Amino acid sequence: MCDGLELQRLLSLYYSKEEVIYVSSLLISWSSSEEALSWLNEPIPAFGHMTAIEACEKGLSEHILTYLIQIENGSFA
Repeated sequence: MCDGLELQRLLSLYYSKEEVIYVSSLLISWSSSEEALSWLNEPIPAFGHMTAIEACEKGLSEHILTYLIQIENGSFA
């Protein structure tokens, strides 16, 4: 079983403390911590089927953040 700390630890590699809290809270509000971790490793069509982690590793963490904000505001994923 995973908890939010594992999710936050992973996100902290790519985001500021404030962004980690925002992103982890957002993802957990949509699912569980375990599902949020799984989502980070699922291909995202909008990113050429890269995962969120792959995008972050390529310096696109701000793009993932924008993507999540758009989803939160009702845009299509």
